Amino acid sequence: MVIEGYGLPHYIRTVELRHRLIGYLHTKCGEIFFSSKKREFCPRCGKIGYIKKISLVREGIIDSISINREKKQEKWIGNRAVGIVKMEINGKKVRVPTEFSDIVIPDLPFLPSKWINQSVEPTARILDHNPEGAIYYGIKFRPVLMSREIQFPFLSKLIESEKPGISSIGISLPRYRTTADEIARAFQIDPNYIIKGLGVDEVSVPAWDQDTGTFAVDAALDAVTRLPPEFIKTIGMIVVGTESKPYSVKPTATNVQSFLGIDDDIICYDAEFACIAAGMQIKSAIALIQSGEIDSALIIGADVSQGKPGDPLDMDTGAGGACFVISKYNVILEYIGMHYSVGDHPDFMRRAGSAYPKHGYGLTGAPSYFAYQESAIKKTLKKYNIHPDNIKAATFHQPNYNFLKKEVKKFGLDSESRIKNELKPCIIGDPVRKIGNTYSAATMLGMAAIVNEPIHYFQIDEATAERLGFENPKKPTLKLEPKDIILAGWYGSGAAGGCALFKVTKNYSDYIECTIPFSRRLTKADYTGGNKYVSLLTRYFHKGMIKDQ
Repeated sequence: MVIEGYGLPHYIRTVELRHRLIGYLHTKCGEIFFSSKKREFCPRCGKIGYIKKISLVREGIIDSISINREKKQEKWIGNRAVGIVKMEINGKKVRVPTEFSDIVIPDLPFLPSKWINQSVEPTARILDHNPEGAIYYGIKFRPVLMSREIQFPFLSKLIESEKPGISSIGISLPRYRTTADEIARAFQIDPNYIIKGLGVDEVSVPAWDQDTGTFAVDAALDAVTRLPPEFIKTIGMIVVGTESKPYSVKPTATNVQSFLGIDDDIICYDAEFACIAAGMQIKSAIALIQSGEIDSALIIGADVSQGKPGDPLDMDTGAGGACFVISKYNVILEYIGMHYSVGDHPDFMRRAGSAYPKHGYGLTGAPSYFAYQESAIKKTLKKYNIHPDNIKAATFHQPNYNFLKKEVKKFGLDSESRIKNELKPCIIGDPVRKIGNTYSAATMLGMAAIVNEPIHYFQIDEATAERLGFENPKKPTLKLEPKDIILAGWYGSGAAGGCALFKVTKNYSDYIECTIPFSRRLTKADYTGGNKYVSLLTRYFHKGMIKDQ
């Protein structure tokens, strides 16, 4: 939808309101209120002045809700849920008008009573577009069905760690999914081409109001919730790596800076190097922290992955985002080191003006993904004298599950090889099976599947589990512990492989207690409102591959 009559000055005037959901606190009487226009007096006590801005980006409950229906459009295009969110701040009740997202709007009748007092949380979404082409991003609210723990800082204050590393991992995954069976049905192919050939059961699909920008913002917001409020002031760098920029010219990283209210004296840009775009920034962020130039950085990988309809690439493209907080404070994963393998290799490309990327076919697979990623991994392991047997957990770039599985086996990290060598299995981060290929976010979401999950379960017979020393052989599990080593492999077409090694610190046990498990974020109704399965046609519309005329 395009906002008629609003030019770019309107965008600038409303940016703080949209991004930070600014409310007002009267410092004398303590009243907190929301207004779309700046107020110089308190509506409760009537006193002029003493007004302070505060952000209302926080959880609440639905106070009222109704549906704006557009009769001439399909319900999944035109109908919107709007209403009032009620939140409590310092004992004061505040009501905020909003639009709700991720609500499945039924045919008549709609029963508002079903939704009253429903818990909701803020989420970055597309509000509208203006005639000049600017995207109006802003805060909406989405339901949180049933109960869930509220994430909170795992340490009450900033504590400088001995070495820099990762302090938090945030994620953003859409609610919607399309199954391999549905894709196969639409293209009249055998579902096993996707399920067995690619190892993917279903793919994540953005809502119509989500894009790379919203995934980047939500992942960053999710990451910083586990850090003290004052941490925001330490951020000196924001980078968004992506293959699906909302703008050809204009960074997404500035959206993240604006939504989080981060200081303007900051290194801020978007990065491009296919699926390793974000991974390439980690070493730079670490170096800047070690040099004293910055204290913390947000490294974000986000994509709405696309392939030409019917192309093998299209069969498992997903959507989502992840954010690594790189810092010298409150480190949970100490940075050991990272190395690359780079070369000019046209295995996958997208020319300017092209609607979809193209494969180099014979140049993909063995001479690209495997060659470059494996080269980087071997360099890194050799540099730090670490044997694969000493790796507790690992993830790799995952354009599909079968490629990842081959890399796991290549380095002897598969359960069969480990058990044969009388070793406990390696924890593998492999969300690609349930969300598809998320391009720049793929390895980072693999890391989240490892780090943001408190317990990892394994299917091993009781006798073997007992022999390997599992505490409960009937139900063998592993969890990350201090000094455990994690390996993360990246690959980006064009081409580069990368490998980073991290060591778990003593802060991790506190961190995981304040983190919603990744598995719940991936599938469970008590966080996302339940995954909603949609058709291939809806998937294409939500990804912008079918235009609303």
